[in-house]
Amino acid sequence: MQLLGYGLAGIFRKYLVESPYMWWPSNIINVSLFRTLHKTDKRAKGGLSRLQFCLIVLVSSFAYYIFPGYFFQSLSCLSVLCWIWKDSVTVQQIGSGIHGLGIASFAFHWNTVSGFLGSPLAYPVSSIISAMVGFFLVVYVLLPATYYTNLYEARRFPFMSAETFDSSGHSHNISRALDEKTFTLDAAAYSDYSKLYLSGFFAFTYGLSFANLSSTISHVALFHGK
Repeated sequence: MQLLGYGLAGIFRKYLVESPYMWWPSNIINVSLFRTLHKTDKRAKGGLSRLQFCLIVLVSSFAYYIFPGYFFQSLSCLSVLCWIWKDSVTVQQIGSGIHGLGIASFAFHWNTVSGFLGSPLAYPVSSIISAMVGFFLVVYVLLPATYYTNLYEARRFPFMSAETFDSSGHSHNISRALDEKTFTLDAAAYSDYSKLYLSGFFAFTYGLSFANLSSTISHVALFHGK
């Protein structure tokens, strides 16, 4: 996947890398950090230098993160609905922030808050809104529709999971489909055992990842084609 991304970036280098219009917001943060660490600047009277401000943010971030990240990890996902209806599978699928849609759940963990985008501090509002719209359509429209209509037997597998499964809904035992001597795929054993199945969530994740790469070609064609 990464090689495909780098390959497309190289093929369309003129449009995606060298073009002054194709600036990458996340790189600006790295440039600012490196500049802070290596450049000596004068501190205004009564103010802070860039390095002092960077150190204050670093210490503050560590002090904040250590609670949801180490001491009290449940702060990463507080699912209110799951507390109320603890024995309902449907409510767990709807309200769980880890294995479900996360409705009525909240978090104090920065990675949880910004997980759908990476860092909302680095990107312009238009990009954030675009990502949120796509996230909403996939997670709250397509995924529930796929699961609750049992499309491709989706209900046989967990609502959200990044694991692989066999036809019975258990974790796929890859060793049963491999030749023990050469560690290559044994087509006959694979056919006798089970096909490889993905949860609806994981299938969408894979499909959209490839669509994301293909959109590079579409972008160049639509905005730079003649």
